[in-house]
Amino acid sequence: MKLLNRIGYLILALLVLVLIARSCLIRIEIGQTGVLTEEWGSGLVPKDFGPGFHLDLGPLHSWTIYDSTVQTLAMTQRDPEGPLQVKSDDGATVTMDVTIKYRIKPGETWKLRKELGVGDSYKVKVRNEAIDALRPIFGRMRTEDFYDPKKREEKAAESEKFLAERLDILHVSLIQILVRDVSFEEAYEQRIKEKALAQQDIEVNIAQREAAQYLGETQKIEAETEAKIRVIDSNLQKEIRSLTAENEKKIEKIRADTEKFVIETKAEADLYAKQKEAESLLLTKNAEAEAQAMKQKVLVGSGARNLVALEAAENLNFQRFVISTLDNNLLDLLKMATKLGADPVKK
Repeated sequence: MKLLNRIGYLILALLVLVLIARSCLIRIEIGQTGVLTEEWGSGLVPKDFGPGFHLDLGPLHSWTIYDSTVQTLAMTQRDPEGPLQVKSDDGATVTMDVTIKYRIKPGETWKLRKELGVGDSYKVKVRNEAIDALRPIFGRMRTEDFYDPKKREEKAAESEKFLAERLDILHVSLIQILVRDVSFEEAYEQRIKEKALAQQDIEVNIAQREAAQYLGETQKIEAETEAKIRVIDSNLQKEIRSLTAENEKKIEKIRADTEKFVIETKAEADLYAKQKEAESLLLTKNAEAEAQAMKQKVLVGSGARNLVALEAAENLNFQRFVISTLDNNLLDLLKMATKLGADPVKK
């Protein structure tokens, strides 16, 4: 029982210590920076305290918490303090919706606290510096220049450079200046619109005149082009006709040369054939003459008798012919020829 009581007292003591310790700590969240002032000590501590738990000894310590993220300064119609109003170079009032992005420089929050005090006093200073930087720079623009986004961007870039130097003194970094909208006094805006419309009419008329001029030039070019095409086509047709006539001449010449070659070749062939025919006839006649001469030569002397005997043998026409094999030897042709009147063969 005593042990349980001791454990209970111990737990209670621990809880009391935790509560006391918790009351002596401060928690700085992510996106925040703390600045410590030791009230009964050295005063402002020259250091930024980041996220986490830090010692807080009640009346001995005084903490100031600042936003360390990127912050927005809005000067718009929806902002309680209203938009930024600028007098243009030609005296018109121009209302601008402007958004400025900035943040406290890391490591310099304690300096901002030292020089500008606690709370949001630095935000008021940032706004005043922004107005003092934007008004003179945009005030050098003519009213119609505000309609030109490119010119507005150029002035915004110029303002960023100037304002960044002013905010650097306040330990604040400028991120960007955004000009979201521009409006004018109703009467002046109407005059601007009328002027813009008149200018547009002038530009439209100029464009129409240029279009008409370009149309005339286009038609002229088209006519010249068509004329050139006709000339080219005519020359082409002439060249085609010339080439056709020339080709026909060449064809006729080739045809004539061919016919001449055929005729000459045929004539030469006919002549050659006649010559060969004559030569053949001459050879035939010569052969016949030689044969006749030889025949006549044979008819002289014993040769004639042999020829007569041969013809007599050829002219014999017996229905029945009986030869005695006792008196005649049919296999002895020379002897048989002698009996028919041929000269005996000398041995």
